[in-house]
Amino acid sequence: MKAISIFTCCFLYTILCTLSKADVRTQRYTMEVSLDNKMSNVSLMAMHHSESLTECSAMCGQLCACFGFNPQQKKCRIHQSCDPADMTINEKGWRNFYPDVPGGCMEILRRPTMQENVHYQNKSCMEILQNDACVKGKDGVYSINVNNQKKNVYCDMTTDGGGWTAIQKRQDNSTDFYRTWADYKKGFGDPSTNYWIGNDAIHYMTKTNQELRLELLSFDDEKVYALYSTFQVGNESSKYQLTVSGYNGTAGDSLGRHNGCHFSTHDEDNDVHSGNCAVYWHGAWWYWRCGTSNLNGQYAGSAVSGSKYPFWYYWKSSTALKATAMLIRLKN
Repeated sequence: MKAISIFTCCFLYTILCTLSKADVRTQRYTMEVSLDNKMSNVSLMAMHHSESLTECSAMCGQLCACFGFNPQQKKCRIHQSCDPADMTINEKGWRNFYPDVPGGCMEILRRPTMQENVHYQNKSCMEILQNDACVKGKDGVYSINVNNQKKNVYCDMTTDGGGWTAIQKRQDNSTDFYRTWADYKKGFGDPSTNYWIGNDAIHYMTKTNQELRLELLSFDDEKVYALYSTFQVGNESSKYQLTVSGYNGTAGDSLGRHNGCHFSTHDEDNDVHSGNCAVYWHGAWWYWRCGTSNLNGQYAGSAVSGSKYPFWYYWKSSTALKATAMLIRLKN
């Protein structure tokens, strides 16, 4: 009887050790025991029949943020994003696994300071996404390293594969965008709502080949986008000269006409107009004479018409927009 008990204990220990680590090629996964017998339907990508833990982990590969495996039911659940708070369904037999990352996915989720330190080593939202599988599908504010300075930025981890760093974001009138040259140089606002990352930061981040995506929302809640395959901003001595080309999208090309223009604010007039477009249009932008877009204009709060409001001419003419976002990421 004692021999049987010893054998049983050894067998169960072997099974537990097998379940605690799954290894497929170079990717390793760690079981989070606190989530035993738990599952979630949030961000569920697929559910498959699976004969083994190894087979289930292979289905996850590099595409999922975590997976659940039930050896009794021989089922495998693949998730795009994983949050312990979502694991609210009780069902016996489930084991949940996370890709190994420095500090461990679950450890990072438990300790926000650790998450911030890990992410701060990255220079963009794309680098965060590539180095931390926990953030897939989790839009929000992250810390990145821009020219050896910590910057809090909004990361879009969902759109078109994610990894977009927001250099501009607007959604209401709580932040004044009628600012000085010094303000636009340094950056201002709150990344979770309305902000400009700063022209120095944009220059530094666009030294590499970046693509620009603009997300636009009307007061009718219509959404469109404009994608530019080339986006670069010069340094301050060039007056932050804009280089942009390669339009594609649904919004119309309202930025292409500004290619080659210098940045202007109400206290620094660099456009080719006889007057100051930043003053006329109550904003700050790469104005020409004055141009076909003004996303840093005065927030209107309704669909009024006027060039001093945030507008995108080849979509809604000069009608004010409800929300805008300018997003960049390294072009493949």
